[in-house]
Amino acid sequence: MRDEFFEKIRRELEEKEKMREEIIVKSRKVRLSSSKAIANVHREDLKAAEEYLNNALYLAEDLLNYREKHPDQFYLAHDALQELVEAYTFTHIVQELKIPERFPVSIPQALLPGMADCIGELRRFALTMMVKGESDEKIRKVVEIMEELYHILIEFDFHDRLTGNLRPKLDVARNSIERTKSDLLSAKLINLLDK
Repeated sequence: MRDEFFEKIRRELEEKEKMREEIIVKSRKVRLSSSKAIANVHREDLKAAEEYLNNALYLAEDLLNYREKHPDQFYLAHDALQELVEAYTFTHIVQELKIPERFPVSIPQALLPGMADCIGELRRFALTMMVKGESDEKIRKVVEIMEELYHILIEFDFHDRLTGNLRPKLDVARNSIERTKSDLLSAKLINLLDK
C-alpha cells in the first residue's frame, strides 16, 4: 500500500519534469526568434524581422497551451513571452509609429515587463535615427511613444510577483526616456552650432 502511494507521487513528478523540460525547450525557441526579430529591426531588415516575429508568434501558440494544462510549471515561459511582447511591440511601433491595439499575450508577468523593455529598444532606435540625421519630428514621435508606454505601465502599481518585476524596469525606462530627450536636445544644439 505504501509503495503504491509513493509510486503514484513518483509518476506525478516524472510527468511534471517532462512538462517542465518541454516548456523550457519551447520557451528557448520563442525567445530566440523574438530576439532575432528585434535585431533585424535594428538592422533595418524588416522583412527578416517579420519572419522571425511570425515564427515566434507561431511557436508561442503551442507554448500557451501549457498554461491551462500545467499552470504550476508555466512560469517557466514568462521570460520567453516577455521577449515576444517586446519584439512584437517594438516591430509594430517602428512600422506604424504607434502602440499596438492588441498584444500576442495578456499574461501580466509577460506583457507588462515586455512593454517596459521595449522602451529601451526604442531608445536605441531613436539614437540610431539621430546618428543617421533623421528628422527631429520622427525622433520626437518615438520619444512620445516611449513616454506613452511609460504612462500606461505606471498605472500597474501592484506587487512585483503579479507584474513580472515591473517596478525596476520602469525605473530603467524612465531613465532611458530622460537620457533620450537629453540626447535629442544635444543633437539639436550641435546642428545649430554647425550652421
